[in-house]
Amino acid sequence: MRRVAVARPVDAGLSRVGGLDIVYVVNDDSGMPTVVQSCRIEADHAALLSRQAKRRHLEVSTLSSLYLKEKALEEEFPGIGFRDSVGGREAYVLGHRVAVWEVVEVFHEAKTVARTASHFRWTAALVRCALAYAKAYPNEIAQQRDAEVRA
Repeated sequence: MRRVAVARPVDAGLSRVGGLDIVYVVNDDSGMPTVVQSCRIEADHAALLSRQAKRRHLEVSTLSSLYLKEKALEEEFPGIGFRDSVGGREAYVLGHRVAVWEVVEVFHEAKTVARTASHFRWTAALVRCALAYAKAYPNEIAQQRDAEVRA
């Protein structure tokens, strides 16, 4: 069954969020409404984004939304990046080949941040960053782990 997004004009009381104008709130039946926003980018960057979207078989707006979300999360959680994996996009520890879900797995066995850091030969701060991201987005991390294990 295919889900179709339904847009409705925003109520007058909700016309601005965080200093940005909201044009529509879109409900895609996922339980989380989204907000339609626009931005201006230079023509050469628009062409780059279009080529990348085409390679991934995505709409430009879908890829733009993904990039924007991931960059905002990278700013919120320094040390965390995003990459393609067998199971789709996943959060990982920048500068290392380790996914956040893998850090969580080791932490559950090691029981402490210090032992987890020792296992990876990292600083404790890097482990805490990965664990903070996992705590903030537990469903996403569980999905990434499940997708990787099934692959």
